[in-house]
Amino acid sequence: MKILFFSTGNEISNQDNIPDWKVRNSNCHYIKNLDQNFLFNFKNGGILRDGHKKVFKTKITKMLKSSTDIIITSGAVSAGKFDFVPDVIRSFKLSNFFKGVAIRPGKPILFAKIKGNQKVIFGLPGNPMSSAACFRFFVHPYIENILGLKEEKPLMAILKNNFTKKENFVRFAKSKLNTTKNGKVEVEILEGQELYKLKSFVKSNIWALLPAGKSKFKKGEIIKCFFPNHSNRLII
Repeated sequence: MKILFFSTGNEISNQDNIPDWKVRNSNCHYIKNLDQNFLFNFKNGGILRDGHKKVFKTKITKMLKSSTDIIITSGAVSAGKFDFVPDVIRSFKLSNFFKGVAIRPGKPILFAKIKGNQKVIFGLPGNPMSSAACFRFFVHPYIENILGLKEEKPLMAILKNNFTKKENFVRFAKSKLNTTKNGKVEVEILEGQELYKLKSFVKSNIWALLPAGKSKFKKGEIIKCFFPNHSNRLII
């Protein structure tokens, strides 16, 4: 499975020293580092700047004639002045398309399948936490489905602390998994779930998946968990 990845935005930079208004190209590096664990070959397509609407359309056209299976973009998916990704994708003939899912983090996310073709495009959010969650819970399952693998099973763990979320959204929570002396698997949902807090993501070793339709989760409940950097298949 071959992935072509594009970062977007005038603010994105690959430089070591950047001014305050710029942002490091972290999403590209993060997803690249997952390629050996999640069954894909990664190619960095570079950075699409705010005025690169025509450039992006050309990249998609070339992709349709290449061996690339998936294009992933990071950013420019919402409804701002320079969020050109959805409009460019809609200019192609599509057999499937959605934009926006009731999840946190991960709003917005875009998926499109080119009509008469197996090529697909994922538009991930620019925020690092949202991008990481969307790759794990949308792109990776798609890859496994295309490869004919059975649905990945969650790791079930005992919740160590109470947690409250909005009822109508699925929540992916940065969490810490551990085992007790008597062999029980426990998970703690970490403090610092805000999107801008990266320290909790660095400390975490698991995504806790909290389903929609429920707002309060109590200590002692059994919840579903997924490893962020490799498939659950490696241990289950």
